[in-house]
Parts: sequence; C-alpha cells; structure tokens
Amino acid sequence: MTIVLRMPDGVPLTAQQERQAWGAVHGGGSGRQLGGRSGFRVGTPSNVLTATSTTWTLGACSAMLDPGAQTHQGMYGWSNDTNVTGTVTAADATYDRKDIVYIQVNDSDMDTSGAKSAPVLYLAGTASASPVAPALPARSFLVGTITVPKAGGGSPTVVRNPAVYVAAGAPLPVSSSTERDALTVFDGLSVRRMDIPGRPVETWDGTDWVGAIRHEEWTYSNPANTVPNATGWGPGLGTLDTTNSVYSGFGSTPANEVFKVNTAGRYTFHWYMILGGVNGAPVYMSIRNSDGSLTYTSHQWPNAYEHDISVTLNLPANAQVKLVFVQTGGSTYGWVTNHRLRVTKLA
Repeated sequence: MTIVLRMPDGVPLTAQQERQAWGAVHGGGSGRQLGGRSGFRVGTPSNVLTATSTTWTLGACSAMLDPGAQTHQGMYGWSNDTNVTGTVTAADATYDRKDIVYIQVNDSDMDTSGAKSAPVLYLAGTASASPVAPALPARSFLVGTITVPKAGGGSPTVVRNPAVYVAAGAPLPVSSSTERDALTVFDGLSVRRMDIPGRPVETWDGTDWVGAIRHEEWTYSNPANTVPNATGWGPGLGTLDTTNSVYSGFGSTPANEVFKVNTAGRYTFHWYMILGGVNGAPVYMSIRNSDGSLTYTSHQWPNAYEHDISVTLNLPANAQVKLVFVQTGGSTYGWVTNHRLRVTKLA
C-alpha cells in the first residue's frame, strides 16, 4: 500500500504517484478509482482530424488518457502543438473501407511495450461490402474513424471520436444514449446530451436517468374496420417518430393499438387526430387498460375537424394501454389524415 500526499516540500514522488494523486479531480463514469474516462479537451473541434485520399492530418489538440494497463496506473496528459500527418492506404477497387487514427500510450514501467511514448498511429481496416473499423489496439484512445470509398467513389469522410474529458462534478458530454449507457454509473452522475436540442443534462438517480421531460411521438397506420362495431378497434401498429421524440426508449408498441411502458412511472398520453367524417352513429375515442375492461378517458367525435384526448396515469413497469374507437351504428367510419400519440414520462 502506498499513500500519496501531494505535495509537501522535500517529499519526492514517482510519476505514477503523481498521476494517482490527481485521481480525485477526474470526472466519473470510468469505473476506475484512480483513473478516468479518456477524452479530448472540451471544445476540441470536430474537424481536428481530416483526411484526403492520400494523407490524414491531426491538428493541434490535447487529451487526457487512461491506458488501463494497470489497475492503479492513473491518467496521462497528452497534447500536440503542430500537425501530425500520415499516409492513407490506397482505396480498394471494389469496396469501401473504414480506417482508424489513434493514440497509443506506452509506459514501460506499467506495460510490456519497452517504450515511453504516446504516438499518433493509423490502422487500415478491411474493405468489404459492409466495412467495419478495425479493433482498437491495447492502451489506445480512438482519435477518429476514416471512411475510404472505393476507387473513384469520392473523397474520404472523417468522424472524430466524440469522447471528451471533464473534471469531477461536471456533466459529461455524450453524443448518444449508447455512449451514456456504456458508462459506469453512480448516484448523481450527470451527462450532457449533445445529441438533443438544448443540450439537456441527465442525472442517474440510482435507478434511471432523469432530467428534461421525456416524450415519445408515435404515428399510426389506421387500418380499415367494418361497422357497426360496439367492441371497438384501434389505430393499428405505432411507428416511433425519432425526429420529434426526446429521450425515447421508455416505451414500445408490441401489438396493434397497444402501448407498453418499460419502467414504472407517471405518464401522460395525448392522442391526436384529424377526423375526415362519420356516417351513422357517434364514434368514440377512448384510452383503456390492456384488456379493455377499464376506460381511463373517452370522448365522442361529432363530425370532421381535429380531435384529441389526454390522460395522466401512474403505471407499473410493463403496463399496457389500448387506444380504442367504438361506433355502435352506421355504415362506415371516418378516415384520419393525421394520427399521432405523444407519451410523456413525467416521473
């Protein structure tokens, strides 16, 4: 066991002890108590890595890196103050290819590299009909991925690794729910969702990610049905509108006219449509429980125009609700030109 006090006069420290002593300032999410989550400095431009058909270039930038070769290795500061360049492998004649640029940390006191360096390196992938990037070598941080089109297919495109480093207590910028869900969570860990307008902050409360109001927008196929139909029918199978949803993933439509919530919580259901017309008896729209035995809310359609109903419910995990039309007489039912369901998770 080594206890490090940083840094009274006259007490020498090894490089590893110095790195360990900085462990308390690193942001969370890595699961490494004396290390951290590798990433670029916040604000690093997305085009810091560029590529032509012959050359890749990494501009001036900085990062904090945890190579993970040893449990208590700690993090390394890294920077370059001028362009670093390398050769891009020639394009394949038939297929596209994905290559990577990465930084590899070598510390012979911690690993078997036999070196003490952190070069910027390039690794070409394998061209194929569905190319994938090569596996990242050990002790390495991905700088970015270069997609090289087949010969004559245009110029390479580059996607910089979105990972950034932040200090302890700061919301960690993430580019997707996938990146967020890969973190080692703890109660109070906060992330900033760079993939959502407004860049909202989400916090892990020990059970789930909470933050800005979450909602899902669903559109429906509105299948035809014969009437009269006193039992009721529904609007068909829902399709998630990912463009207009915020923090989607808490619900699904496992069957026609059924919506299922994945976790327990308080939800508002807002069902909206534009009704084209009705022949015969009044038509009712209602939101019910899964077997249709309990109606949460119901509204009668008069004639054409816009109509909507809403209800707020406390639901257990995996609960289901049904969207139901009922027409007790007449020969046909109205058609719907715009038909949507918004589900908002309040808590």
